[in-house]
Amino acid sequence: MNILKLIFIFSILFAPWNLSAQENLWYKKELPAYTEYLSNDFGIVFNPISKFANLDKFYVLWSASKVPEKGTGSIYGPIFISKKKDCMIMYSAQPNFVSKEEKERLGIENRSFHRSQITGEIRSALGLYFGHGNPLNKNNVETRFKDYVTIIAGKKPYEMFNADSIFIYDLPNADSVYFFDESLERMRKEKYPYCTGMFITKNDRATMDIKLFFTKKGEKKKNQYIEMLYKSIWYDDKFHYE
Repeated sequence: MNILKLIFIFSILFAPWNLSAQENLWYKKELPAYTEYLSNDFGIVFNPISKFANLDKFYVLWSASKVPEKGTGSIYGPIFISKKKDCMIMYSAQPNFVSKEEKERLGIENRSFHRSQITGEIRSALGLYFGHGNPLNKNNVETRFKDYVTIIAGKKPYEMFNADSIFIYDLPNADSVYFFDESLERMRKEKYPYCTGMFITKNDRATMDIKLFFTKKGEKKKNQYIEMLYKSIWYDDKFHYE
């Protein structure tokens, strides 16, 4: 997880909730504010899937590990649920973007956020990763990226999101992931044993992270639900970072 997001999470989300804390949020905890934030700051047009209900959940911390305080995770919201309640979809609370200048300054021009995040999630779910430098990490056990992740490039991501690539993967041991939100965690444990991750990328633009959770019946319609994401995220070509 990005260190700035960690600082944000523990300084704001777990602090006593007051007006000062709310003023430090990236945006208000409401859908119009989130939509405006994506558009103004990242040039991403957000269109919620029709017939999905908004759970009105924002800034939700999620971990890919059954040991929630360890491993890899991120922060999500908004979160939506299908009419039949067999699919739950959550969008990244903040797309990941690091400018070329910042990458060069930090010496990370060859690093890929989405690849490292996906690898971290998978290794956490497998019980191989417990955090940076943790002595419990099983670094001698190899996980090959291509064994878990399908990369789709070309026409499909362009038509769906005006993007360059889609990285999609089924999280192993998905029934052992963890929501720090009690109501969502209870719902997940009772109904959603499957989780599919998606990272949507476009050159020199922010990366969008989506998670889909399925019931046993919903998992059989996984491809249908993925297709329903068509244009729920759309990169505006007219946008330029200031």
